[in-house]
Amino acid sequence: MTVQLDSASISSKELIARTGISRATLNNYISLNLIPAPAIRKPEEPGGPTKIGYFPVWVVERIEKIQELKGTGMRMAAIAAHFNKDEVEVTEDDSQRVGDFAYQSIERIVFPAILVNQRWEIIWINQMAEKVFFKESVHEIPTAANRNILRLFLQESLVRRFRNWKEILAAHLRLAKRDLSEDRVEQICRQVETCPIDELRQLWRESKPLQDRPITQQELVFKPLKGKTTRHTLFSSDFREGTLLLYTPLNMQLDQILNLLMGRERLVKALLSRRIPSLTSLCILAGRLESGLHLRTALPPHEYFDLINQVILTSHQCFKDYGGTPGRSIQEGVVCFFLSGPDSPREYLHSAIQCAQALKQMITALDKRWKYKKVWKNTLQLNMGIHCGEEWLGTIPSSLAFEFTVMGETLIETVNLSEFAQGGSVWASKKVIENMLPEDRQRVEFGVGLGTGRERFVSPGIYSQVRELVSGDDLQRRALGEISNLAVTEIINVHPSIDQDL
Repeated sequence: MTVQLDSASISSKELIARTGISRATLNNYISLNLIPAPAIRKPEEPGGPTKIGYFPVWVVERIEKIQELKGTGMRMAAIAAHFNKDEVEVTEDDSQRVGDFAYQSIERIVFPAILVNQRWEIIWINQMAEKVFFKESVHEIPTAANRNILRLFLQESLVRRFRNWKEILAAHLRLAKRDLSEDRVEQICRQVETCPIDELRQLWRESKPLQDRPITQQELVFKPLKGKTTRHTLFSSDFREGTLLLYTPLNMQLDQILNLLMGRERLVKALLSRRIPSLTSLCILAGRLESGLHLRTALPPHEYFDLINQVILTSHQCFKDYGGTPGRSIQEGVVCFFLSGPDSPREYLHSAIQCAQALKQMITALDKRWKYKKVWKNTLQLNMGIHCGEEWLGTIPSSLAFEFTVMGETLIETVNLSEFAQGGSVWASKKVIENMLPEDRQRVEFGVGLGTGRERFVSPGIYSQVRELVSGDDLQRRALGEISNLAVTEIINVHPSIDQDL
């Protein structure tokens, strides 16, 4: 929306007071292009805020008219179409048309904004970005892979909507080069029937990667097939969780973007609290602490909590080493998620088993320290279960952090499998072993122990249902009914690869 600012203006505070609308409603009207974004300058009166937004006085009449139309039952989309039909193209000369974007919350961002992870899958998007780029609601796309922004762009969303779709795609490819390989981009393209792979390959090779900086900017022009040309700046900001893309008005100043990004921690927390749940292929490792003593009664409270914290911190370090994501801890135990990656879609299964083997050794070292500290014969062991499946992955916010969790039977069955394991053993489902890469499976020793006492031996390479390994009474007493038919095997050892030996 392009307008000529009147010489007379009114502050945002005065505008809200005169019209009786909320600030959220005011920002909504700006996002719908019903009124111009405010010009930012120092307030005329001394004291108070150092900068404030000012609107043309005619905006008061516009808002009153909007409220009047709403009162007749007209929907906001129809109201927006009514007022925007006569607007003219946005040009670079609109130097006064700058919004108050030093926002404290992401809901108040009135321009398109998208957060992508390192695989360039959309994990958060606002309504303005959906409106500009995509016809469908990205939030309703169930799988993370199908929310890959490049894939969505290539599914004709750019080709059908913009005359200069190659320029828009190239701007994103420059950023994606820091995270993705050419082979990975072509792999994404092959998943789209209408993908122009030759043109994409040429664009990729011609796109020069941007310098590796915390914040980058590119000028970006949108030339829609229907509608008016608009000019923007594409800002990108790197976070540990991914890359935040902001499509701002061209004349918006860099210091305004910096004001938005100054609260990085608060901004990321707000984004993650709204990340889109994903139907994800994953492997889950659950571990439960076993001890010869009832630790809660055997230890003073401060030592009990010290021990549990050491178990959790030790486990989380091991999870990090093997690319896992810690989940919400279970009572005297831990949970970790290993997610399928775009380049090695089955490597995560082997990573989970390697992690369990390493964690077993780390807990053994922790046990030795506590034997020395307490001078006891008690043995600390972590019984572990490993299972895989496809489940909904999301986050649960708390006052301190965000914890990953999943919905579905896979997590429940994994925790139950850790309850089944005893004596510091590691048990995995048949599904995990059979879905591993052949070369990874060859390095894993697994089997089922048969017999008792001195006659007990491990029959290698076989599986058994849980109900065949415990008596009916134990099955009920240990609440293992939900996994009674689950085919499992014990992980005996994991041999390193040749590369690891070297």
